[in-house]
Amino acid sequence: MTTKNLLILTLLATSLTLSATVPTQLTQTAHEQSTSISTQIAATLYDRGLEEKTAHKLTLAMINTDEELFAFMVQNFSLESGLSMDEISQELGKIALNKRKADFSSYSFLIKLAQSIKKESLTAKELQTIENISTKNQMIYSRFS
Repeated sequence: MTTKNLLILTLLATSLTLSATVPTQLTQTAHEQSTSISTQIAATLYDRGLEEKTAHKLTLAMINTDEELFAFMVQNFSLESGLSMDEISQELGKIALNKRKADFSSYSFLIKLAQSIKKESLTAKELQTIENISTKNQMIYSRFS
């Protein structure tokens, strides 16, 4: 067996081994993110004086879709808008406390959320960014829900 053949076989075996573990890792990462986001929101409610069980129920009632899909859309909003996850979870805690749904595929919801966090009117550039986020989240929601 030549060195070239040995190298090809090694690369092939490595790629087959790694490709089998990647989907599992991605699924675990998405699950960890969804758990941490819902837990973070529930923790903000708990800090406001609610019982832990009630805080989790309100958080789950607020989430309008699958937790992993919700976490992905929240993260998308956070990364593209420049708002921190802590700021977003604080505001989502208020929404859950008022027993409303969070719809990260809705342009109007995202504008209201961003304005509530920033406590000021949004610029034209920020509105355009939120429109792009909304469009992406709508496509994600329709594709995976």
